[in-house]
Amino acid sequence: MASLVFVISLAFMVAGLGYGKGAKTLQGGNDAVTAITKTFGSLAGLLLMFLMIAQFIALFNWSNLPTVAAVSAAEVLVQANVPAIVLLVAFILVIVILDFILPGLVPKWVIFAPVFIPIFAQLGVAPQTLLAAYRVGDSPVNILTPLMVYLPFMVTVAQRYKKDAGIGTIISLMLPYAIAILLAWIVLFVLWFVIGIPWGPGAPVNMP
Repeated sequence: MASLVFVISLAFMVAGLGYGKGAKTLQGGNDAVTAITKTFGSLAGLLLMFLMIAQFIALFNWSNLPTVAAVSAAEVLVQANVPAIVLLVAFILVIVILDFILPGLVPKWVIFAPVFIPIFAQLGVAPQTLLAAYRVGDSPVNILTPLMVYLPFMVTVAQRYKKDAGIGTIISLMLPYAIAILLAWIVLFVLWFVIGIPWGPGAPVNMP
């Protein structure tokens, strides 16, 4: 697995050289270097945006603002005297909002799990149920946040077919799909929680 990236890159390089030789678009080493240089030249803006995004995410995590946001959200949920399913839906919406500023799947869960798992355990909600709610809220808006590392790549690909395409173009196209997926998954999650699983308010939770 450690060499998987190299193996995939080597496979693409061999396929590319074979195609170039067969199509006679690569007559020698200079042609190959020129093609590689042209490809990386078109990705210069993408690499620069990756650098800016990486710096922002690193500084954002360093500031501990995600932890503060998680603790504040936890306090609100603790004080709310409502059924567990309502809190789970609220938790999904909180994750949706925070996904715009912290799109990474694992970093958010590392921050939220120690805070929210004990809270929901008191309501009879198992950790795996909370994780399911977390995944529902984490996925739909990934395509909408400018901080998602794949979004600049999508813009670059879109510009090959529509020269004036930008981040706003991608977001406006994907917004209806994100809303539809989020609403559908929330409905399915509520049905699954209410009628499809043995965990519910008042059910025993085996916590270590």
